[in-house]
Amino acid sequence: MDRGVRVGIATTLAIAAGAAVPMPAEAASGGTFAAAKYLATGSTATNAVAVADVTGDGRRDIVVGIDAVDGTQTSSVLVFAQRADHTYGAPTRIKAHGGYNSDVQLAVADIDGDGRTDVAMSSSAGVDVLFQRGGRLAAPLLVSGGAEDVAIADMTGDGRPDLVVGARQGEVRIYRQTAVHAFQAYRTITGPLIAGVPVDQVFAADLNGDARIDIAQFYGHGTWVRLRRADGSFGPATTYRTPADDSGSRRIALGAAVGDVTGDGRADLVTSVDGNTPDAAVQVFAQGAGGLATTPTRYSAYDSAAGLTVGDLTGDGRKDLVVAHHNWLAVSVYLQRSTGKLGGYTANRVDGVGPQADSVAIGDVTGDGKPDVVAVAYDKVAILRQL
Repeated sequence: MDRGVRVGIATTLAIAAGAAVPMPAEAASGGTFAAAKYLATGSTATNAVAVADVTGDGRRDIVVGIDAVDGTQTSSVLVFAQRADHTYGAPTRIKAHGGYNSDVQLAVADIDGDGRTDVAMSSSAGVDVLFQRGGRLAAPLLVSGGAEDVAIADMTGDGRPDLVVGARQGEVRIYRQTAVHAFQAYRTITGPLIAGVPVDQVFAADLNGDARIDIAQFYGHGTWVRLRRADGSFGPATTYRTPADDSGSRRIALGAAVGDVTGDGRADLVTSVDGNTPDAAVQVFAQGAGGLATTPTRYSAYDSAAGLTVGDLTGDGRKDLVVAHHNWLAVSVYLQRSTGKLGGYTANRVDGVGPQADSVAIGDVTGDGKPDVVAVAYDKVAILRQL
């Protein structure tokens, strides 16, 4: 799903479980885009992007996660506020706590239940939570402990969204939100540990149709999932892998998303597969009765498929797929057909697009009622306006 509503997310389906703020309905459209336009971030460590109204004016803004570029700096959150004429000025920068090489990622949702969208950003320091106050994001509250990614979902059943944190490979931590909007360590969920493979993303979503929120952690060679039981415990981990190459080694995946890309109302797992044609691909582990399919549906991709996100681009009620391509300066779009299958991709040039897992988001950032695509682009963010 769209991390602007992903969440990020994630990035995130976690948001869906965490009381996302309603936004105006978006117009029907055809899934074609104008040439990219760029907003400078002032940093070559631009690492994550989300789309959400974080200024309280009903217009979607662009939220950017910036990594620390050296050991003397910290990470930060940039907000490009959408103005009344749907243009953007210089961003507001909010210093956060992450150190050098944090690979920050974002999640956006109404975390504290006041009807306004808040921001969570993962980093080497932990998770910075930025509540929206008075039309702006407040100074971050740090939930300490290293974090590779963060999702937002009510994991305790008290109606308050909690933080689901990919702490490191094979370990997901849940931080319970208290009545005063602080966060306390609640439980740790473990999964398979594969040496030398970094963790990239974490998801909290119903992945088997029982209305309970499950946990998934994506890493470079696959995704492990633990389904939640009726008593609140989690079942054993099931791993959904990337395909093997000719030598038998697993191919690298650089991004994942969770969302209904098959049109049946159930959340599916989608991952990219890096490489050049014919190896580049996206694979869909469709959710059926009882859980995710063990054998994915494979779709050919433009070269170097990386980060991806899911959202309805055309206003037909079906979730589409957007994929970044890190070596080929492109963002591609797959539209979901009425059959529940994805159509062929169309590629759009985006200079500087990178391999970040949290590199694309969906939302109307041009004020015409049509969802646009926003992408991380080295020291900029790119806006692909939908025509």
